[in-house]
Amino acid sequence: MDVETFFTQMKIVSILSVVVAFLGVIAYALWPSKKKSFDEAARLPLNED
Repeated sequence: MDVETFFTQMKIVSILSVVVAFLGVIAYALWPSKKKSFDEAARLPLNED
């Protein structure tokens, strides 16, 4: 295995890992059970002390 092949494979692995992480964040944000906590956090600036 030469250096060019190694770096090509690492580019593919890094792109795939970024895509998987991005999809994980999207799934976390859109998960139905998280809606209540996100709604509460969105209303925090509007709450009076």
